[in-house]
Amino acid sequence: MTPSWPVVELTGVSKTYGTVAALADTELTIERGELVGIVGPSGSGKSTLLNIMGTLARPTAGAVRIDGHPVAELSDRELSALRAQSIGFVFQSFHLAPGVPALDSVADGLLYSGRSRGERRALAERALRRVGLGQRLYNEPHQLSGGEKQRVAIARAVLGDPPLLLADEPTGALDSKSGAVVMELLHELHRAGTTVVVITHDRDIAASLPREVRLKDGRVEHDSAAGPHRDAYAAAHAPREVGV
Repeated sequence: MTPSWPVVELTGVSKTYGTVAALADTELTIERGELVGIVGPSGSGKSTLLNIMGTLARPTAGAVRIDGHPVAELSDRELSALRAQSIGFVFQSFHLAPGVPALDSVADGLLYSGRSRGERRALAERALRRVGLGQRLYNEPHQLSGGEKQRVAIARAVLGDPPLLLADEPTGALDSKSGAVVMELLHELHRAGTTVVVITHDRDIAASLPREVRLKDGRVEHDSAAGPHRDAYAAAHAPREVGV
């Protein structure tokens, strides 16, 4: 049964570094199964918001719930477990170790899961085939294109079927054709039920997504899903039941 609570809930969240306010009184709710673009120029607070949603940083003020868990009440160890179980990360840099085949790069994401090496590799192969890299299992990073490297990174991020996928500038290091392929893959993951949040400076990418949130000077300047149509929007974008 699909849980009913939102995947991300930020209430009155602020984050300051000394006298600098990176985020100020931010309110943001992301329902299960949404596909959201968070956009803004450099210095708008996107990276800080990503770190807070990913539980990589704690807010200075306000409340954060991720997949129903109150972040303020969790120890560092519990936060690590929450990240491992509930959040997948995709970054502009692919973070693939030189000389390591794609299969093992993905399987290493389960290194501390308690699963055997054979089971980790079987799950990694399944994830790579899911992103269209069934013929690249044993290719090393230097044998992959930029778009293929990003798909390996996405396979690693969705290996454990996390309910939330945070993609930070996922097309930033790619040419337009490869970037389009990666965005289509994120759309496919969304259609299969994953909540996907794309953090980007590209307003065209953000505007092409079902929901666009714009940041400026650490504040939410615009949210296309805010206002009286929010409930209808959430219902329209609720995840569908999909077969295994």
